This record gives sequence, C-alpha cells and structure tokens, in this order.
Amino acid sequence: MSARGARVLGALLVLLSVSVASAESRFSISVGHDLGLDSDEPLRWAQQDAERMDAVFGQLGGVPEDRRLLLRGESVSNLRLGLARMRGRMEEARRAGERTLLFFYFSGHGDEASLRVGGEALPLAELQRLLAEVQATVTVAMLDACHSGALVRGRSKGFKSAPAFDISFLRQVGPAGRVFIASAGAHEVAQESDSLRGSFFTHHLISGLRGAADVDGDGRVSLTEAYAYVYHRTLAGSHASTAAVQHPELSSQLAGEGDLFLTTLSRSHARLELPAGVGDSVVLVDERTLQVMAEVAPRAEDPVSVALPSGRYRVQVRRGPQVLYGKVYLPWGETQRLKPESLEVRTLALHQRKGALLEASTWRLQAALGAARSSTQLGGWGPQVGVLLAREGTGGLGLSFLGGLTLGASRGSTPAQKLQQVELGLWSGLGLAGSVGRVWVGGHAGVGVLGLAQRATSPDAERRRELGLPAGRTRTGAGVAIFATLTAEVPVSASTGLFARLGGHVALMREDEKLRTQSAPLLMLGCTWGL
Repeated sequence: MSARGARVLGALLVLLSVSVASAESRFSISVGHDLGLDSDEPLRWAQQDAERMDAVFGQLGGVPEDRRLLLRGESVSNLRLGLARMRGRMEEARRAGERTLLFFYFSGHGDEASLRVGGEALPLAELQRLLAEVQATVTVAMLDACHSGALVRGRSKGFKSAPAFDISFLRQVGPAGRVFIASAGAHEVAQESDSLRGSFFTHHLISGLRGAADVDGDGRVSLTEAYAYVYHRTLAGSHASTAAVQHPELSSQLAGEGDLFLTTLSRSHARLELPAGVGDSVVLVDERTLQVMAEVAPRAEDPVSVALPSGRYRVQVRRGPQVLYGKVYLPWGETQRLKPESLEVRTLALHQRKGALLEASTWRLQAALGAARSSTQLGGWGPQVGVLLAREGTGGLGLSFLGGLTLGASRGSTPAQKLQQVELGLWSGLGLAGSVGRVWVGGHAGVGVLGLAQRATSPDAERRRELGLPAGRTRTGAGVAIFATLTAEVPVSASTGLFARLGGHVALMREDEKLRTQSAPLLMLGCTWGL
C-alpha cells in the first residue's frame, strides 16, 4: 500500500472511530405508583403520568420501544430489578463504544428522605447509588414525588431536593454526568390536579418537551430550555390554582461541550403549528381519552410547533375574557397550522358552563350503506341503509350508546310465489368503545323492533291478471330482535370519520301464523360526524 493510501485509510479509521464514539443509545425507566405508605392518601394520576412520560420518551426522546421500561404500581424490588436489567443492557452499548443516556422518571409519594412506593420506602440515597451503578454517560432523573396531605384544590405531592450545585464544562466530546430535576424545592409541596388529570409539574414538563419550551425554534428541546419552561410554568400554575407554591429545582453535574437535547420534534407522528400571537394560552386535549396533551403559551412574534401523536384534538385558546374553542385533526406525518378563524368564539363563563373541553362524552351522527339478510325465512340478501346516533365515552375504554333506524329491501322466492319486502328497524344498545392507536373500536349489543311490508306474487302473475284473478297479495308484520355489532372507525378530519360495522341480529317474527326465529348478518360502511 502506498504512503498516500495509508494516510487515507488512517483518516477513514479515525473518522469511523469518532463516529462510533459519538453514537448515542438512549434508554428510559418510567415509574408511577398511586399508593405510598398506609398513612398516605392515594393519588389518582401518578401512574398515568408515568405512562405519558414513557410515551414522550418513545415518541420524541429517541428511545426505542425495546429500551423503555414502564413500571406502574410495581414494588420496590421490581424497581431495583428493572434498574439492574437496564444496567446490563447499557453496559453492552457502552462496550460497543456508544454514548448512553438514561431517562429516569418517578411519580408517586415521597418525603425528605425516601420515595414511598406501595407500602415500602426506597431511600433517596439508595436511589442515587442505583442510578450511579448504571454508569450511563448521561443520566437525567426527574422526580415528581409526593407525601400525604390535602390542600384546597389538590392532593399534596412533596419532595425535598438536594442542594443545587454549579454546572461545570470541561473539554470533552458531548456532555457527561448526572442531572436531577425535582418537582418542588426544599420544604415545599407539589400538586396533582384533577382538571389536568396529572400533576402540575409533569403536565408542564411534557408540554415543554412537546415543543412549548423550544424557545430558539430549532425543533429540539434542550435541558436548559425544558427546565426554564417547567420552572416558570409550574410556579405560575401552582400559584394561581393551589394554596401552596412550588419551585422546581435542578441539580446538575455535567461536564463536556455542547447542549444536552432531551427531545427532537421531527420524530413526532404529527405537529400542530400555533400562529404567533394567537392568544394568551392554548390547551390541547386528546379527543378520545380527554387527556390534556399540552398547554402552550404562544409567542408574540414567532409560531410555536407542538409535537403530538396523530389524531383528533380539542383546542381551547384563551384570549383575554374570550375563549376560542374548536377541534383539529392531525394526519400522520403532517404539520397542520391552527386557523383561529375556524374556532368558535365564546365568553369564558359560557365555555365553562358547556364544559366543552373536558366533557364526559360526545355525540356522533352516523350514516351508512351496506348489505344484510332479511329477518324472515323466505327473504334473501338485499341493500340496507341506516341513520344512527352514537354517544361515545372517553378516557380510554368506556361505555358507549348506539341507536337509530335502518331500512332494508330484499327478495325471495318459493315454487309457489315470489317475495319482495321492505324492512324497517328501530335499534337501541349499549357497549364499550375505546381507541387502539389511530383506530376507534367498539362493540355493542341491544334490542330492536322490526316492521315488515311484504308483497307476494305468483309465478304466473301475468296469466292470472289476464283472467281477472288476483296476481298477488300484500301483508305486513312486526317482530323483535336482539343484535350485536363490532365497529372500527378512522378519522379523516377534526369532526368526521369513516367506519365499518360487522354484526347481525336474531329476529322473532310471525310468519304463516307461526312464530319463527331467523338470524340476519349485516355489513355496513359509512361516515360519522361529530355533533
């Protein structure tokens, strides 16, 4: 090999080693427990907060699904075991020459000395030791810990953080070290809110990580941006809503060059762009689960991009004494710009009376076309149309109502006659419905009342008419039925969607002076509109 070739090969090896060394693998552990010691008042939203943080780590934090660990209502021993397993996985990445970053999040009860988890205590000193043993290049620990005690508008969540110390930077490729973010300062309590369905701290932290904290607009949220945002918003929120004011604290021991970016907005399924100066604050609520996904303070001069999963969202914009309310649909992989002119303008009092943002359920109108079998033994298959009304529950899997009218036509025949019939059904039923990813699925069962108009003609009808004899006869009938259906719906806009419904009913009808039962399968496709 020539000297020049050797130099080129050496340069490539150096570049390759730098690339490998700079590669970063990310891991996360999200822990939530609603129960502390026996003397602690149970929390309502700690485990759900852990689920939300786990989703953010996966959607925006760059943590693959197989490197995320979610512990909900687990014991202290399982937490220790989870940290031990994560330590082994991160050691493999470290031996491969990769930088490693560990997100650790906890929400639950705590005091000045320990986390209180399901009747057990985990000393903070032990937690610090366990995190240090993981030996990640960077560890970012976020503790939203709580102790018992009720305040005016929430259950108390308290944590006493260690004294903060200065951030120092040395000559090093990328930051390294540990960061602890506590939800409240020493001798303070933090709050969880039923209206937010989570804690103030976690609510604002997630909002910041989804883009509200991206002050420089580069599409990434750094540690500095996230902490500045959650500090000021948590302070303002607790000051305005509760009897206690909380000041989140950051303790950092980072060394190295460059910023530490926690989330990257381009990783999101979809994004909503809020125009500059759109209002004082914007709240975004998932249409299906009624989870407050983000609360953003729009900037006066620059737009704000919020990274969200694709789907339908309710939007509330506070603008002085007014509220702009509406819905928006975010398709997968697209960025939508909020259009204030499309929102309904209300006074704050009217909006609160209607409860539009967090109402318990929503009515939807459905129109469908399909095919079904007749409810009579002699009838065959035919087209069917339906107009139905559905009231869907929220908050995950919930109770749902389905009812309405169907109209179908069918034909049948016997050696002695040909039949043409029209069938009208009135239906009402209950079931369960919830979202599975982007698809809304539901199952219903109920009862119905059937009306039938049937025209029977003889095969030789023309000949009978020529002879002046009756060619056929018309009769009516009625019956009852029980039904069951399965429905899947996908959204196409903020208020519309397409659905498919498969099911059927068993009818009890009077035919030929006898009571007969008949099963009638059904397949319908249609469109749904929010009311």
